[in-house]
Amino acid sequence: MIEFFDNEKRDGLASIYENHITFNKSLLKYFTEAYRVRVGLDKEAKKVYVFTLNKDQALNGEIKASSLVPISLSNTYARICSRAIVEYITNSLDVVVSKDNYLRYKSYYDETKKAVVIDLTREEK
Repeated sequence: MIEFFDNEKRDGLASIYENHITFNKSLLKYFTEAYRVRVGLDKEAKKVYVFTLNKDQALNGEIKASSLVPISLSNTYARICSRAIVEYITNSLDVVVSKDNYLRYKSYYDETKKAVVIDLTREEK
């Protein structure tokens, strides 16, 4: 049986740098409508949940503006530029990101929670 390559089935990856988090192209489709994101943690499972909000959801006043973070989109990646978010994640989950390096983790979309999940138990080298 021949199995053909499917670019959509590639693993999602999130790279955590000192000042930002970058999601690879495989996850980009989940951010296309995003205007802002909210980041939540499951400390026991060591997972980071990134919930996307479109412009209407972000600006309707139901969610505190201080918990919303901008996201940048390009043709090949999505990026959350926020040292505060990275520090929140690293301090809460005992993860160390050095100035000259980054960490890369398997990531996926959780249909139930409607969020991109960074699984900090599945580091990629």
